[in-house]
Amino acid sequence: MYIGSRRHPSRCSQVVDNTSTCLTQQTHVIDTEMHKPHIRLLKHLRDSRRGAELLAVVYIAVISFSANRFHLFFLLFPELGALAADVLTRPNGAWAREPWKLVITPTATAVVGIVIGRQLPYGVFGILITIALSIGVIFLLRSSVAPAISAGVLPLVLDVKTWLYPLSILFGLCILAVVLFVWKRSGWSKTLLVRHSVETEAIEVLESAPLGKKWLLALLIFTGVVGTIAQFTGLRFILFPPLVVMAYEMFAHPHTCAWAKPPFEFPIACFLAAGVGVALDRWLGVTPVAVAITLGICILVVRAFRLRMPPALSIGLLPFVMAAPTFIYVVSVGIGAAALTGAFVLFQKTLAFPVHRMPAGKSHEKPEIGQFLP
Repeated sequence: MYIGSRRHPSRCSQVVDNTSTCLTQQTHVIDTEMHKPHIRLLKHLRDSRRGAELLAVVYIAVISFSANRFHLFFLLFPELGALAADVLTRPNGAWAREPWKLVITPTATAVVGIVIGRQLPYGVFGILITIALSIGVIFLLRSSVAPAISAGVLPLVLDVKTWLYPLSILFGLCILAVVLFVWKRSGWSKTLLVRHSVETEAIEVLESAPLGKKWLLALLIFTGVVGTIAQFTGLRFILFPPLVVMAYEMFAHPHTCAWAKPPFEFPIACFLAAGVGVALDRWLGVTPVAVAITLGICILVVRAFRLRMPPALSIGLLPFVMAAPTFIYVVSVGIGAAALTGAFVLFQKTLAFPVHRMPAGKSHEKPEIGQFLP
């Protein structure tokens, strides 16, 4: 055999190559069989998430139809889109676990906003009081529903003084709570109850109780400076209501980054979401189709830029409750978002907080169960 192998080395090599190929194919088959349940679960998760997002789009379209049908303008509260997308895609998340707080908190802060708006004209002083009282309501109720701050600030920015505003928010959130109740008991939502990813855990942290005390001073300084600029330039939407919500969540959790990509992409994403809302409002008007398409595109924008900020979804819906939105709104949103980005990065560096970012190369690895999937 030894002599034969020296005379015919190519035959021996061919036998070895064939054996290696066979073993590789068998190993590949075994690996494929072992990963089939995992692959099926990931596919089910992706389908469930898309189903939840589609349900959120249908919900906001129904709310828009109701607003037009019954002439209740503020049924289309912009944060409803963000709240619906979050609680339906994360049925075990902080906001979804306590549906009664999901309903009561924004309604209570909306009442605060109307009371302040009836007593004070638009200005940074009234905005700061409203923000402080809205945060007080959140703490009093031990709630995590930060978009309630937007419900308080919106009446001042848009000069809303009617008591139909908090009643409209109450109605829309009651409908959302019913939808969430049914969705949690459907087969589609079962997979979404599993959370094992950087994205979902980061959102959970950002929606948890604030840490320390310095965040409140930072939030009030930021909103005070940006609010003053907005007041004296006439560009009210530099401090647009969802920006206050995002600032609250970011300053209150400075150890967790609200974006998985470079910080400068955050204002770009906000700018694009605002542009989509203005464009569709001017093209299709305040119609269920326009509102549904806007929320759907905003979901894609947030996903593409990998933002961990559900309140960003409401930026595109805000033009539908404005009297005559123009491109100035889009520019104002970009300026406000850029200001928040700079202030947050400075806040982190000044206080030397360790920032938990997504590990390098994470986007190229196999997604885990419950990950923010495309």
